[in-house]
Amino acid sequence: MKVGFVVPSLQNPSGWRTHAIALIHALQPQVQPTLFIPAAELSLAQEAFPNSPLIPLPTTQQLFLNNPANWQKLWTTYRFIKRLKMSLDLIHSLEAYPSGLIGHWLATHFQCPHILTAHGTYGIIAYASALDRLAYQEVLRHAAMLCPVSHATAERIEHYFAEALQATIVRPILNGNDFVQRVPREQAWNRPLPPIPNLLSVGDVKARKGHHISLQVFARIQAEIPDLHYHIIGKCPDNPYTRQLKRYIQEHNLQHVFFHDVVSAAELAEYYRQASLFILTPQEGSQAERWHFEGFGLVYLEAGAYGVPVIASRSGGVSDAVKDGETGFILPPEDIEGLAKASLRLLRDPQMNRSMGRANRVYAETLTWQHCAMEYKKAYQEILTR
Repeated sequence: MKVGFVVPSLQNPSGWRTHAIALIHALQPQVQPTLFIPAAELSLAQEAFPNSPLIPLPTTQQLFLNNPANWQKLWTTYRFIKRLKMSLDLIHSLEAYPSGLIGHWLATHFQCPHILTAHGTYGIIAYASALDRLAYQEVLRHAAMLCPVSHATAERIEHYFAEALQATIVRPILNGNDFVQRVPREQAWNRPLPPIPNLLSVGDVKARKGHHISLQVFARIQAEIPDLHYHIIGKCPDNPYTRQLKRYIQEHNLQHVFFHDVVSAAELAEYYRQASLFILTPQEGSQAERWHFEGFGLVYLEAGAYGVPVIASRSGGVSDAVKDGETGFILPPEDIEGLAKASLRLLRDPQMNRSMGRANRVYAETLTWQHCAMEYKKAYQEILTR
């Protein structure tokens, strides 16, 4: 089976980057891949996929039709595709839009089916612009299958693009993870609780990740557990949002809050090993950010690999990454009191903490990239049989 993968940008860490690299590697023994990648990232693609045929295109992602400055590059990409001479059985766009538009052009040119993966925001963001909305509707209308990474992402796309999806199969295929391969099960199973209680958040510091909520939760808990520490790991730019967080810390005289920015893999592993619980409280976007939402939440599974239970907010695809009451607790996005009470339960009850942490490890073991690849292989076979 010859599958052409449209690979979105690999330059910056992202959910789609992790998904693209891991899924293609997991599928390689089962399909003959050809990768369509951004020409500007050829060296990155060669490093990530040393054994796969690569076809550089002028663009595969980020260029939206609502900006006329992008039209020339998109037209160049379209003309480049029309000159390609090869045969493929299926095109798989690894992001919904704009990568899906490139995939649509490729599938039309090669006269083969088109399947799309959708990661949260980029499954609906085209709705914000009339031109992109029309183009995306055409992409969805002609797609054989749409595979969002969570049920919440599927529901949101169906809400905005129901008419275009009438003849398209929508089948959520949850994200995989390779964290459980890196962390021995015994280490997670026998995780000692740290002598100094620690909260841990991992993810870029921005409003959508809800650090302003988790900080307020920490403030409530520290009033009862004064020696509690909070470690925040992720890109932390000097902008109004991070300055707002630091003002809150000063105004409320909070102690033991540490911003670590990006750390090495070894350092990150140590922070997970020292964590009493993992907390991340994503928020729904508003106004200009209303199209942005959490597609899944791989970091909750990363915490699970280490046997750490989680506290999360009910936002986007989080409910597919966390099993409420089993691997941790999910509460409404701005329920600071509820989030604090749930956190205190896990901090004060070592047996519950270990039990939920182990359940999180077991759940993470079910969502591997090999399992994800198996689900996509079934989808490919179904599409080609049809």
